Amino acid sequence: MTHINFRKEKISIQHIGKQRFWIGLFAGLISAILMAIAFNNFREALRYYSGFSSDLLILENSELRFFNYFFSVLASVMGLSVSIWIWMNNFYQKRRKDWIFKQLSKLHVQLIFFVILMMITRFGTILHWALLSIPGYDQELNLYKEYWVLFILLPLVVFLQSWFSVRLIFRAGKWILLSFVYCILISIILVQTTTIDQKKINTLYFQRFEKDYQYIDYEIEKAKTNYGITFSKESIEILKKWNTTRSVLQVVALKNAFTKEEKVSLDTIILQKIVIRNFKNGNSIYYGRNSIDNWPYALPNDILKQLYKFEPSSNRSQELLEVLKEEIDLVNTTKIDYKDYKKFSETEHRRSTEASYSTPVVLINQLKGVRDILIEDERYGQYAKQLPEIRKKVE
Repeated sequence: MTHINFRKEKISIQHIGKQRFWIGLFAGLISAILMAIAFNNFREALRYYSGFSSDLLILENSELRFFNYFFSVLASVMGLSVSIWIWMNNFYQKRRKDWIFKQLSKLHVQLIFFVILMMITRFGTILHWALLSIPGYDQELNLYKEYWVLFILLPLVVFLQSWFSVRLIFRAGKWILLSFVYCILISIILVQTTTIDQKKINTLYFQRFEKDYQYIDYEIEKAKTNYGITFSKESIEILKKWNTTRSVLQVVALKNAFTKEEKVSLDTIILQKIVIRNFKNGNSIYYGRNSIDNWPYALPNDILKQLYKFEPSSNRSQELLEVLKEEIDLVNTTKIDYKDYKKFSETEHRRSTEASYSTPVVLINQLKGVRDILIEDERYGQYAKQLPEIRKKVE
């Protein structure tokens, strides 16, 4: 039987150098830890700042777990790249070409390391500024569901490419297997030790809209108790969003429902009331100063038409009057003094700066007219008197 003598030797601590081996191993471990911390903190920082210009991106548990492991595994294999780069700086050569292959290996490892690092950084920032932080984003691009395989292939490519050039110099079969196992173990440890709980940022974000969420929960529970109306989980979720596409479409759909000749359902009326109280944004198109088309909610005349379709004592009439009351309160919003600014919620700030200045004059006149008509109406007079007066003067 022919005996095959491989010219390449098996990689070993002796060939690398004992001191260089441990330095490389320690440097790779430290690099993996630092990169895992950096990845997680950078991701949460971008997520936190996205909540100031758009809705906070909140990942589902399965999605969050997936990306936690992705960043930990990626940090582990990149730490391995650092170790291999240090190991290949030794002076041991058995063949003339080994020195060239070592230089190639170091260059290859550095290239992979910095290209991947640049790609993650650039992709994360560009995706954040161009998509996640822009009002209107509503999970149209879901990387986890649509491109999950890329996040599995990326660490795998880094791992295999790191060993590719080394195999030009040494036989590294067992080392590849052992390093793969160690990378998995280190990744699990990194997930447990470096991952940031997203509830911390979520809590800070929810505190900004605490009053709004409490009002939504109160009205949802009230509708269930008093009227037997149960809103879907999706509807409640959309109510608690401010800038997503579905949130904007919800505001537009509610306004359009009042323009039709059909009777408006009770659940639609309740949703309209909640949307007005929380001053949710509608269509972003600006039609010019004092254009009534800028008003994103049901017009007072449309509310009046709906009132005449029901008995004054009916549930729908009472809720329609509540909608009118919310519109009057919105129109009556006054400017918050800067000294008391911290005492008010995020929504109250927006109402103060936007509603008090951008309410169309035509809308105010229409609201006054509807209130006067209802007060003079024998059927609705006693109910309409409870509506607050419109304090805002028409310029």
